[in-house]
Amino acid sequence: MTGAPGGPLKIAIVSDYYFDYVGGAQTSMRQQKLALEDAGHTVIVVSPARGFRGARYRRSADGLLVKPLFRLPVLDLAVIPNNARSVAALERYLRSEKVDVVHVQTEFGLAHVVDVAAANMGIPLVHTVHSFYWASEGPPQASVAWFIRWALQLVIGEKIPNILFTPRKTDNLLRNLVLAMARRAKQVVSPSNHQAADLAAAGVTGTISVIPNPIATSNVASNALTIEQARRPSFLWVARCEPVKRPLHFARAVIAALARTDNGFTVDFVGEGSDLPALKRLAANHPEIRVQGALPHDEVLALMDASAAIALTSLGFDNQPMTIAEAVSRERGVLYCDPKLKEGLSNSGYLSETPDDAGLADALVALVEDPSLLVGLSEGALVDRELFSPTNYVERIVEVYRR
Repeated sequence: MTGAPGGPLKIAIVSDYYFDYVGGAQTSMRQQKLALEDAGHTVIVVSPARGFRGARYRRSADGLLVKPLFRLPVLDLAVIPNNARSVAALERYLRSEKVDVVHVQTEFGLAHVVDVAAANMGIPLVHTVHSFYWASEGPPQASVAWFIRWALQLVIGEKIPNILFTPRKTDNLLRNLVLAMARRAKQVVSPSNHQAADLAAAGVTGTISVIPNPIATSNVASNALTIEQARRPSFLWVARCEPVKRPLHFARAVIAALARTDNGFTVDFVGEGSDLPALKRLAANHPEIRVQGALPHDEVLALMDASAAIALTSLGFDNQPMTIAEAVSRERGVLYCDPKLKEGLSNSGYLSETPDDAGLADALVALVEDPSLLVGLSEGALVDRELFSPTNYVERIVEVYRR
């Protein structure tokens, strides 16, 4: 058992992603940290440093920043190789901090470095898989997949499996990279049941615990949706503006639904990414569509409170988006199109009949024409949000830490 029985733990959360980037995994990690700290535990974060100047390892308010060897600009990913020198440095740091358990939440070089360091120290390592469903769009990738495989294996210091999950070569490689890390951990956490089943089917032999992402903040109380708000509703789409999140599909559905409802609603799009220019072009002649770009988290929550429902339009990509947890925590329903994402939306979710543009447009029209549906989803969110409570998360994750 780790730590004194029933006593507080010191946990190191490890991320290969820059901790200041606004993404679902980083949002989840911040919420986990807050939930654990509010329960009396101590959490430090080990993550990459921005830039290439300064010391290789430097302490921060959150924990430790590690200067990467270089950065992949397209993915905004820090490259930190798994080698003996890195392992020794991280082991010294973890020992000096008297860390009880390491919780890795990514699968690239830094995660593998800390995995070896934890093994050397004899302390538990827990791995949360934020997404097993890497996906991309674009031209065929076979010509570069071999090079990416070679480079990733060099960075993580081990061979990556080659199980066929998808015909897209680099997507398949990244799914196998996730699998390689998950196979190393004796304790694996999945925020959703459907991802847990897929990990087990792929050969993960460690114990897989299904623990939903927590929502541990907000200082502003949530409010139920009123019938007045629902009569001319506003919808919020918030995610990375990338093809896997399907913002253009939703924008086309919105335009079709506006035509069918006499412009009876508005939509805010929040997020940055490669689809943002095309989204702005689609929205140009429709004042009911507001393309916000990236916004601070408190402004996103304010938009969520001003909205009647949140739109979640990814298909076959997400594990359990933080959008769901945040929406129900603010007493808002969720319009979604991927039936695998129903966890946490039993009472607050509205599933479109089909995931295409037409199906999303039909769902929007139905919600706009019957405001009571939106009010009912808001009422259901009060029930569903208990799944994402910080108390629930801490109780379940600490039990995993102490195994």
